Amino acid sequence: SASGSDSKNETKDVHNTKVPDMKVDLEETKAKIKRKKTTSSLQYESLDEEMEEAKHYCSILKAYANYPSHCFQIFNKLESDFNSIPKIQRNLIPAFDKKLKTMRACVGANQVFIRKILNHDHVFMSSSRINYDWVLRQNTQIKPGNMDKVKSTLRQCMRDWSVDGKAERDMCYGPIIKEIERLYPKPSPSTRILVPGCGLARLVWEIASRGYHAQGNEFSYFMLLCSYLLLNATSKENMYMVFPFVHQTNNLYSPSAQFRRVRFPDVNPNNLPKRTLSMVAGDFQEIYEKQVEEWDCVATCFFIDTANNVIEYIRLISSLLKVGGHWVNFGPLLYHYSGMQSEISIELSWEEIKACLEHYNLKLLREEKHKPATYCHHTDKMMKTEYSCISTTCVKVKKTPVEQPNPRWHMKKKQAAKK
Repeated sequence: SASGSDSKNETKDVHNTKVPDMKVDLEETKAKIKRKKTTSSLQYESLDEEMEEAKHYCSILKAYANYPSHCFQIFNKLESDFNSIPKIQRNLIPAFDKKLKTMRACVGANQVFIRKILNHDHVFMSSSRINYDWVLRQNTQIKPGNMDKVKSTLRQCMRDWSVDGKAERDMCYGPIIKEIERLYPKPSPSTRILVPGCGLARLVWEIASRGYHAQGNEFSYFMLLCSYLLLNATSKENMYMVFPFVHQTNNLYSPSAQFRRVRFPDVNPNNLPKRTLSMVAGDFQEIYEKQVEEWDCVATCFFIDTANNVIEYIRLISSLLKVGGHWVNFGPLLYHYSGMQSEISIELSWEEIKACLEHYNLKLLREEKHKPATYCHHTDKMMKTEYSCISTTCVKVKKTPVEQPNPRWHMKKKQAAKK
């Protein structure tokens, strides 16, 4: 998905999978999912592979369901630690107990929203051969990293779908939307724009709302479950409320910073021209490899550094574009697999990436450096991470050279073979 401290670890535990198409039209979605279920066994090499995918999906459901217990356990330690100091010192902070009570109440409010997400857990239960209830009942340990991703998803809701996140969206989505409108001044559903790594799908929605056909692609079940609720089961503005910063206890100017309430979405997701938005869940390389020259434009935001091999992403993006089509990109180069011993990570500078563009027949038309962008920033915190991003536009000038695809699972097999 996106880069930034909230999502750096998002790629660690995600499996390679194809799961059902997700449409804004809920009935069409259900129909597509039903059709997919009848042939879901064809998507996997073996029942064991299906079971592993089911276990992975159920681990995400368990993480969402475990959210309040996880938070209360942390808060209980805070309370215990505070009570361990001398009474004379505790008396200096008379409102500490009240603060903890408010923190627990905020977590309860967040869990109300999470329950709404889990009401649609069946959507991605795509195998007819797996008893998902049985998988969920297994006593498997929840990974600490998954709990961080649940909390990150709550912050993403603020960033993508609230008034509070508008400034950040203007920084990173704004240049992409402006460039698309310049390149394609007469919006039409016949102009097909792909947004891989779309997270909670706000950029996809913004493009579709202008009259283009926009398709989002996302890999993370954390993002997919939440975006399904927002796109398919949300009928008006500000239906939901969360406290996305209640878990953060450091770098605060005041306790009130933890209790910042965010209402969303700031728009009605249903207010779109008919059939201008679609979502496809699964691995970008696996799903789109055969869609040669089917897209007018590919828009990427905080995405290309999610690759094991960024050159492979460039090759695939070029392959997807029609001759004369455009790739519009914005983001940093915070390589998500950097430092992971079990993962291949090709980490290039921007100048090295530029050197690859010509080989794949992508001509650089626009290059802007040092474009500032923050990520899920809280204005009342003492710490701020700001990226200095690259903003670019390329045009595909002729057909992409034919090469053997080298997606990450092939790379890992080669790596394993060498060992």
